[in-house]
Amino acid sequence: MKKQLDFSKINYETFEETYKHILRMKEEEIILTIEKLISYEEEKKGVDFETLILMFLEHKNDQIRLLVTKYMSKSSDLSTIRRIKKIIINEKKAEIRNQAINIFGIWISYYVEKNKTKEIKKSLDFGLDFINNSKSDESQNMMLQSISFINNNNKIDKLIMKKYSSKKNEDINSSIISMGNNGNTKWIPLLEDNLDHNYSVIRTNSCISLSYLGNEEHLDQIKDLLEDEELETQKAAVLGISNISGVYAKSLLEQLRFSSEPEIVQLSKIKLLEIKADEGLDSSDTSESEIEEEEDNLKNKNISDFDEYNAAEIEGWGSLNPDGTSFIAPDAVDDDIDDPIKSLADYEKPIDQPRIDD
Repeated sequence: MKKQLDFSKINYETFEETYKHILRMKEEEIILTIEKLISYEEEKKGVDFETLILMFLEHKNDQIRLLVTKYMSKSSDLSTIRRIKKIIINEKKAEIRNQAINIFGIWISYYVEKNKTKEIKKSLDFGLDFINNSKSDESQNMMLQSISFINNNNKIDKLIMKKYSSKKNEDINSSIISMGNNGNTKWIPLLEDNLDHNYSVIRTNSCISLSYLGNEEHLDQIKDLLEDEELETQKAAVLGISNISGVYAKSLLEQLRFSSEPEIVQLSKIKLLEIKADEGLDSSDTSESEIEEEEDNLKNKNISDFDEYNAAEIEGWGSLNPDGTSFIAPDAVDDDIDDPIKSLADYEKPIDQPRIDD
């Protein structure tokens, strides 16, 4: 009979012994055990299994490495960024590498918020190196989305425009997401142009990005997507309206209780409660328990806020069709114009393989 792990007795002194014990399990059991460790850590205040869980970071099983990499998104340990860079450079499986790139973006967003100039520069250099050396278009796009949180940077702006002018929908979609992450209002006209794109994922992400950069004057444009043929785009419109917020936004969300789509009714109700809670209105109308109750209703119905786009995680774009259109022809570029929103010239030349120092 196998010895059962008592999670309550696991501590720093027993991590090595516990790790060896788990390693003797079948791979399916290892995955289940790590998931239980993560759940236990979340449930029990003060419990920290991070050092133990990260011991599996280089396991031969892809699913184990993916699980542990995803777990790292919750880490605030400064050593995490070094591990993430190592995964980005060395990992062969695209799904795991892209998950690490996504976490890298979370850290960059944090650096920008805290104005950590040194860390921003190192992250930018690493990201640009990776883009110039990576052979994976998907990973290049993911990295652009991650470093695009750094605003007012000419190199990033040029990369965004280069992707935007591509004939591939994957590239256009990546540029749209990057515009929203970037926070510069100069991208608004391009986002508005793509609200009626023939590919729904691009319409969807244009809506979300516009809601990050826009204001109440853009609500009518976003509102039109509530009539979109794709439910995911309709849900993006609900999120977009709630992101902008304000009196008009609340009015639009209130009207959605009459929607013929149950998911839209439920999602709009949650977002309306969240807006009211943020505004500090009567707690009896906007209690945390009420919001949680509505979210539980969504989970019970297998409904997510938004299946195609997650701004915190920047992942899961799905399969894209090759029907993108070009914003501006490269041969129509004026090399003397510095602003990449007007010029696609002077792209960065490839540089050396990225370093993993943080």
